[in-house]
Amino acid sequence: MFERLVIVAIGVAVAVVAYGAWRLWQRRRLRALQVITAPVHLPATVTGGKPAVLYFTTDDCAQCRLQQAPILAQLQARVDVAVHKLDAIEQEALAQLYGIMTVPTTVVLDTQLRPVAINHGVAPLQKLQAQIGATGGQPP
Repeated sequence: MFERLVIVAIGVAVAVVAYGAWRLWQRRRLRALQVITAPVHLPATVTGGKPAVLYFTTDDCAQCRLQQAPILAQLQARVDVAVHKLDAIEQEALAQLYGIMTVPTTVVLDTQLRPVAINHGVAPLQKLQAQIGATGGQPP
């Protein structure tokens, strides 16, 4: 019995360390992107001056249409933010730059088009609002 408890404790400790390392890697990658990412990498329709959300999707993504798209519509109604829908397959180079591995993925950009957050999977409205708020975004 004691041996099983030790094995479980070791497993939990390994999982916690792995999660911490993954979060650290994400933060470092985001900081590096803030330095190297320039508006030249973005489509011409993405302009600075106000916060923006790059919304990576594909034609066959049901989660994107049924969950993330309505959340982004609510976000635009509540906050002055530009939402840019991008096909992850057509924009492959940009998707690789931001480390897009799944759709939907949202990339929150500040007013100077530097990434503030990358959300893999469906991002809740409250999370997106907090991330936009960190960029200085204002209600419409």
